[in-house]
Amino acid sequence: MSATREPTSRKPWSIPIGVKLSFAIVLVTVTGALMAGFVISRTVERGTYSSFEDRLGYEATMLGQMTANALFGDLDPNDTSLAGPVRSLGEAVHTELAVVAKDGTVVAESETEDARSLPNQAQAPEIVRASQSMSGTSVRDGRMFVAHAIVRDGATLGYARSSVPMSDVEAQVRSVRRQVLLGTGAATVLAIVAGVFMASRLVRPIRALSAGARRVGGGDFGHRIVVESRDEIGVLAETFNDMTNSLQHTVSVLDQRNKDMRTVLDHVDQGLCTVTREGVLSRERSAIMDTWFGPAKGGMTFWDAVSAVDPTTACALAVHWAELQTGDLPIELLIHQLPNRINDGERRLDVKYGPIYAQDGESLDKMLIVVSDVTARIAAEHAEAEQRETAAVFERIMRDKPGVVDFFVDAESQVSALTGVERPPLPEVRRRLHTLKGNAAIFGMLSLSAVCHEIESHMAEENLDMSPSDRKVLADKWRRLATRLYAFVADTAKGIFIEDDEYATVLRALLDGAPRAEIARLVTEWKNERVTVHLERLADGVRQAARTLQKEIDASVTPSTARVPREEWAPFWGALVHAARNAADHGVESVDQRIKSGKSATGNIKLSAVAEDGWLVVRIADDGAGVDFERIRARARDAGLPHTTREDLVDALFADGVSSRDHVTETSGRGVGLAATKQECEQLGGFVSVVTKARQGTTFEFHVPLANAAPPAAVGGSLRPSPARVG
Repeated sequence: MSATREPTSRKPWSIPIGVKLSFAIVLVTVTGALMAGFVISRTVERGTYSSFEDRLGYEATMLGQMTANALFGDLDPNDTSLAGPVRSLGEAVHTELAVVAKDGTVVAESETEDARSLPNQAQAPEIVRASQSMSGTSVRDGRMFVAHAIVRDGATLGYARSSVPMSDVEAQVRSVRRQVLLGTGAATVLAIVAGVFMASRLVRPIRALSAGARRVGGGDFGHRIVVESRDEIGVLAETFNDMTNSLQHTVSVLDQRNKDMRTVLDHVDQGLCTVTREGVLSRERSAIMDTWFGPAKGGMTFWDAVSAVDPTTACALAVHWAELQTGDLPIELLIHQLPNRINDGERRLDVKYGPIYAQDGESLDKMLIVVSDVTARIAAEHAEAEQRETAAVFERIMRDKPGVVDFFVDAESQVSALTGVERPPLPEVRRRLHTLKGNAAIFGMLSLSAVCHEIESHMAEENLDMSPSDRKVLADKWRRLATRLYAFVADTAKGIFIEDDEYATVLRALLDGAPRAEIARLVTEWKNERVTVHLERLADGVRQAARTLQKEIDASVTPSTARVPREEWAPFWGALVHAARNAADHGVESVDQRIKSGKSATGNIKLSAVAEDGWLVVRIADDGAGVDFERIRARARDAGLPHTTREDLVDALFADGVSSRDHVTETSGRGVGLAATKQECEQLGGFVSVVTKARQGTTFEFHVPLANAAPPAAVGGSLRPSPARVG
């Protein structure tokens, strides 16, 4: 019996392993080549665009620095002196360069003989962006444009712009892309051929090729593919290596340009950096930032860096930046609220912010921060202001030296009272400070007036007495002023000043044989001070206030022969300046309002003083709109004062804290001046009356006894109901 072998069951026909391997090799090779080509193509495109943008940005910055160094102000649209240098620089760098004025006029262009024939560039996207964030880029009309603002001393003078045709950019992209495609295509064909015949040897080189392609696609342009075989796979590897060599060269050129830009940033005298929306400092910034704020650690915010030199500003910056991140208010408004001054000991740093928006054009992406050292500029401004102030006071001394001396004596008394250990009542502090401010302005000491105004603002915000720091500021300011100007007034001669008509009166009395007692009385009065001198000083105060308020006011003085004791009346004349300045601010309307009311553009304020029945009546009359008693009524009601009768309203007009103004100005609006004037008038035993008519004007009358005179029985035309009350 013989055994029989059952036939072996054959497996269904399958694709040979060689084909499978070849197919797999071809598939992997093609896939890898396509992926590498795609990644590298995208990288090349982005790198090329970025390369051209960096190049154009560098050239625009270089042109802007060159132009800024040649300017002393804004670019003049008619200035043709930049045409030659711009054309030469454009030829040197093979780029179209242009300098554009702030109004969009092309001042110079490297490829155009007559730049003024070019259209206005004010609405060009790159110029618009540069005006908003110091730099701007756009692609239009077949060209790539990069514009940078030309900045000097923190001010934008114009714009520097560079551009190249997009055809150049695309040509370079296509050239590199063609190399990639050719190399990839050749490598792919070789890989397919080699895969059919040498499948077993392709596994390792293809893996190396795929890994290399991924590393190159990831940006490792220094990686080299090592393939020992000298077949097509080896050629493909060499092609990839050649490609990476080309890319590495391109990247090195870009790195060099970035280093050049870094060198430029490290040598500018401004601190430049960008911060993220969260306020984190970028690594790229000018070297002077590290000099001012110290080296920045990773993740450090801008306010952390500032805190090393100015903790107060850093705290405010952190608070306002938190509001900026919430986005509840417009970005421009929030940026305006950011601190713009850093105090580093004696150094003063000015900070400017340039928002960089995200792609949606609305949300904030980054912030460009420009920090400038303005210490020297501020010192120069202060020195110049002091020189102007000294000149103004000296000119006033030449005209009215006794008046300046009186001011110095009164100011010394006011400052001593305001800064002394024993504190006057708060209303008196306000009156003294307001009087000092007004008189300082009249005598040309505007810096002292400004300090008083700032302290008044601090007191109004807190509704408290002067702070120790404010008292120190006032004392230091007065000490510096007094030290600088004392030499001009220290040698004031004591003497008697008489007018020609006064001399003639005495001479006539002598010739006519007048009684000795009468002649003695006339001569004795010479020791008193002429009232007209003070009226002229008040007129100067009106004119100074008119210049500040930008009003046209004619201040006239009616001469008076009256004389009053100098020391006894000095506080009254010092306080009367408030009534005169109020007439200029509250009384006389603006030019537009006067013209609409049918009045002349120039307002009139008349100052006079008349001796009547033993009383000196000082009048300050304006032709303005009259007292708005309805507004006074509202202010009195808010202050809890009586406001029912006309007498109540007149009393409120002279009350502390009541003013007809809605806003405080350097001239008036705090409701302190008239109260101080009334107080000093009453200290001399006098009273105040008011005559006012709607749209015709107001007259303030200050009645002060010259001797032991009884008060008049009535005051005609005034709002004063009885001699015992102010009306």
